[in-house]
Amino acid sequence: MREGIRKLQALYRRWVPVVADHPWRALSVIVALALAVRLAYVIVVAGLNKPPAYDGIGYDIVAMTLLEQHFYGGYAGVSAFRPPGYPFFLAGVYALFGHQYAVVRLLQAVLDALTCALVYGIGARLFNRRVALLGALGLSVYPLQVYMVGEFYAETVSFFTQAAALYLAVLLVKRRHWALPLGAGLLMAATVLTRPTATLWIPLMLLWTFLLMPLSWRERVRDTVLVGIGLALLFGPWTLRNYLVFHEFIPIASLGGVGFWAGNNPLSDGGGMLPSPETWGPGAPEHGWDGWEGLTEYESGQRFMERGLTWIKENPLKFVALVPRKLLRLWSPTAFGVQFSRRASPLLTAVVLPPYLLFLGLVAAGMVLARRGWREQAPLYALILGINALVALTYGATRYGIGMAPCLCLYAAVALDALFWNRVAQP
Repeated sequence: MREGIRKLQALYRRWVPVVADHPWRALSVIVALALAVRLAYVIVVAGLNKPPAYDGIGYDIVAMTLLEQHFYGGYAGVSAFRPPGYPFFLAGVYALFGHQYAVVRLLQAVLDALTCALVYGIGARLFNRRVALLGALGLSVYPLQVYMVGEFYAETVSFFTQAAALYLAVLLVKRRHWALPLGAGLLMAATVLTRPTATLWIPLMLLWTFLLMPLSWRERVRDTVLVGIGLALLFGPWTLRNYLVFHEFIPIASLGGVGFWAGNNPLSDGGGMLPSPETWGPGAPEHGWDGWEGLTEYESGQRFMERGLTWIKENPLKFVALVPRKLLRLWSPTAFGVQFSRRASPLLTAVVLPPYLLFLGLVAAGMVLARRGWREQAPLYALILGINALVALTYGATRYGIGMAPCLCLYAAVALDALFWNRVAQP
């Protein structure tokens, strides 16, 4: 075993520096590999022209409603139930190329491959080129990341905007230009308006900008204000639209209430619960997740929220006991979703779990090894912590944790580099 590690170390020391000295060539190969893997998956496995399923059906309806009827909503009329980012992305694709599912999947494959390039940029600035290349390479073949490309879910688009926001944030540590915090704010808002899983990332990033940046107080205040302006430039028009249409304050989407109740009710087991007569009891919502007949989306969301809060107040210990189960589902590679308790088969679990646990071990080791640079790495920690905190308040599923993949791949790369290089470069 030791002899094998020594040989791998020798190989790593011989060839990786050569590759790292030509980062653009290496990165081009990694992006090409990422694109090839994703194209192969969507063509052979997912199906280029396969119709959307589950949430994808709703996104598709909203996008076509935008194009054909010129309002944001669906069959039931004007809506703010879903965040706008992904429906607008789909509507833009359909406007240019027609209602072609294949084009959406091909563009998602390209976007996700480019995300690997952004992850390289983040890693190169926080660690070193070797770690950056390893992290980008890991993300290029990360199974769950590849899987999402074939689905009509918001994750792939939000991954790209999220990685771009992280890249600008780490640039901000050493470069002083007003466009960086402004752009980071815009991209964080775009991420949350596409996929609200990262909602709590925003206040944590604002705290980092204001309190932890290695800058003068004047520079911190300036950057915090610019991040806030960037956030307002995207959140503002959408929130104003919602207020003018519904006369209610809805900054992201009206689905927050049902999401909160879905993970906090007498039948909760850590995953989400579909509201029905069996799970809600008397007076169950006629439209399931969409709420009650005669109530607005906002009013339905408030009813869901109040029911969830009431349960927590009456069962505080049960709520606390649920949090580990929620987080276990978040970090599990086989709790794919919440609809109908979708999980992997026992056989797939047995195949996937051992390498995944090894990967998490490398992630933990990488975090320990890189701990001295925690202040510069705070945007990565903020994203991980924000996603976990939101899941603790709502419910968990594998899908909601995929957004952490770029951060996890980089920390696993830190551990691998330390194992084969015997040191970790700090910023």
